[in-house]
Amino acid sequence: MLKLAALLPLTFLAVLVTAVHSQSLADLAKMEKERRQEIKNGIKVITNAEAAKYTSGPVTTFSVSAKPAHRSESEGEDRKAEKEAQASKADPDEPVDFQGRPESYWRKTMAEARQKVRDLENEANVLSLKQNDLQMQFYREDDGFKREGIQREIQKTLYEQDRNKENLAKAKDMLADLEKEARKSGALPGWIE
Repeated sequence: MLKLAALLPLTFLAVLVTAVHSQSLADLAKMEKERRQEIKNGIKVITNAEAAKYTSGPVTTFSVSAKPAHRSESEGEDRKAEKEAQASKADPDEPVDFQGRPESYWRKTMAEARQKVRDLENEANVLSLKQNDLQMQFYREDDGFKREGIQREIQKTLYEQDRNKENLAKAKDMLADLEKEARKSGALPGWIE
């Protein structure tokens, strides 16, 4: 009887803690649902035509559509001018290079260039594995018609590998050019690492 009397308060305490805990989880779930709804209702997409209205304050932009496979020279220049314009609106206490571009500009630009190189290197690895797999399929296949189809895929993969090598070389050259430009403009070494 004594043991039962000692267990009764512990059992009551465990039930109370469970009830309080489940109630707080329900409250948290409700609060999270409300927060998500507020965020969903608060998002507004601003088009280029409406952008002039919001030039006085900071505007965060992002691309919704897929990136084009290649850009013309004028689009590249426009993007560079846009980045430099954003750089001029940076934090006034942030250190800048000789041309007025802040540390955040260089860190972001270099990170994007390095990411592009990494993506192209990963794509090269994937294409190499695909090529090896197709070669193995080709030699395992006895049917001539299926071999022709596999051979077409091998040719496509070879073409994609050549195109990837060209793009990778361009991306590496662009990264090297950015590093040279950063050094010439007085960017500190830590900004471009």
